[in-house]
Amino acid sequence: MPTNTQKAINSLQQSDSGYEEFLRGVELVSVGLRSCSAHLDRAGLSRLWSSEKRPPRSFSDTYRPTEIGSNYFEAAGLFVVKVQESPSVAPVLSVECEFEAHLHGVEPISKVFVERFVKSEFRLILVPYARQFVSSITAGMSIPPLVIPLSTKSATSRKSTAAVAKKSKGKTKTR
Repeated sequence: MPTNTQKAINSLQQSDSGYEEFLRGVELVSVGLRSCSAHLDRAGLSRLWSSEKRPPRSFSDTYRPTEIGSNYFEAAGLFVVKVQESPSVAPVLSVECEFEAHLHGVEPISKVFVERFVKSEFRLILVPYARQFVSSITAGMSIPPLVIPLSTKSATSRKSTAAVAKKSKGKTKTR
């Protein structure tokens, strides 16, 4: 007789094979800009750029399903880019854009699989659109274009690495 652990493993394997089948059936039909906004404090940005080599930037992204039908689903991704001296100060530059995608799949579409897809693989579809949009809109502001990293997760780790490097600058190792 199978143990609870074995039952859980079997259930997970069935779920994973079902998800793989779901992924094989997903077809991207369209991606479009749903909303956007931008704000630039040109004098503030100029002051910030003159005081530092690279202005502090933050990137955030959130994803959510917006509609699920029997053989399709829609999902959206919101991207926010800010340049600001610190979180307590208003940003001198902010760009926000939301893209929505319409995808078809094999009927019936599982809500659980859609939510899993939106939390993981969906970013691979939308990040290139957000990168192009942010670069284009900032270039159109007559400032050096901002470039979103290939993965917004890498922006967080890069920021952390830079902070660690800055803290350790000037310190020497002792043996």
